[in-house]
Parts: sequence; C-alpha cells; structure tokens
Amino acid sequence: MKRTIMTTAFSAILMLILSLTAWAMDYQHKIEAENITFSWTIEGDQIHVQLSGKTEGWVAVGFEPEDAMAGADIIIGMVIDGQVKIQDNYGDRKKGHAADEDLGGKNDVLNPAGTEENGVTTISFTLPLNSGDKYDKPIPAGGQAKSCWPMGPARTHSKIAIRIPRCMKSIIRPVKAKRSKDETPHPV
Repeated sequence: MKRTIMTTAFSAILMLILSLTAWAMDYQHKIEAENITFSWTIEGDQIHVQLSGKTEGWVAVGFEPEDAMAGADIIIGMVIDGQVKIQDNYGDRKKGHAADEDLGGKNDVLNPAGTEENGVTTISFTLPLNSGDKYDKPIPAGGQAKSCWPMGPARTHSKIAIRIPRCMKSIIRPVKAKRSKDETPHPV
C-alpha cells in the first residue's frame, strides 16, 4: 500500500515538473499573425510548441494540410475552469477532423499545459517529429512545412470543432541551426 502511494506521488510530481519545464521553455522561433502566436523549438526528435491566441476559446495548429483540413495533423486545445484539454486530431475530410484515438490512432501529445488569462488562451505541448502514427504527419527538422493556426470561441462542446484559415509555410529549424527569434511566414 505504501509503495503504491509513493509511486503515485512520485509520478504526479514528475508529471508536474515535466509540464512546468515545457511551459517555461524559451522558444527558438516565433510567428505572430492575426491575434495568434505560434512558437516552437526542435530538440532532438521532438518539437516543443506554444500557441497563444486572443480568445477565451480554443487555439490549434494544423501541420501539412492537403486540401483545407483534409490530411492535416491537427493539435487543438483549450482551457476550461483552469483545466487544459489538448487533442491530437487528423483532418479526415475537407471540412472536418476527428481525434486520432477515435480513428484507431494514438494521442501523441506530451507535456500538455495551458492557461487562460485576460482574454488570451495559451497552450504548450511536445510532439515527436515522427510518431509513426498513420494519423500524424512527420514534421521536418529543417526546411519548410505548411502550418495553420486557427482559433475560435466555442468551448461548450466535448468535441472541439475548428475551421482552418489561410495557411502559411514556415521554416522549421532544429535548435542547432541558425536561430532567429522572428520567422517570416509565407502565405500558401
């Protein structure tokens, strides 16, 4: 019994430390566009992401969409009553998406964290660059990747629904590459 309590307590403390570490990260790259900021750092085989949007609803990033939402690896999150909810989704149709787990894949989001303060929702998380999940797109450690950063006010549904706005091609660079605080997005 004592061992179970100690193991549970240790696990809870470890998860808290990992979440706080991801939250306090100094991101190497940042793009700001229409009331949303997308920040990231590539470290080893992972990407650490922070999204901040002027909304009391949800924020999201869609990696490598093919046709509107279709084919996109979508991470969407919100904070409700101080609790962060971040979903790993896949654009399973042009105007829709579903949770990877509902499609038979897995949730690859690590270190989820988030806040909602003064009308701004901020989430942070870590993803593997290549999860091996058929509902995730490999994220290039260098070069360009198309990404979208939608946000919205809806928070009352158990499933989060999004509409993808104009997408941008952004330079994805690993930590060891030449660093730039502000990346220039390129409309696609």
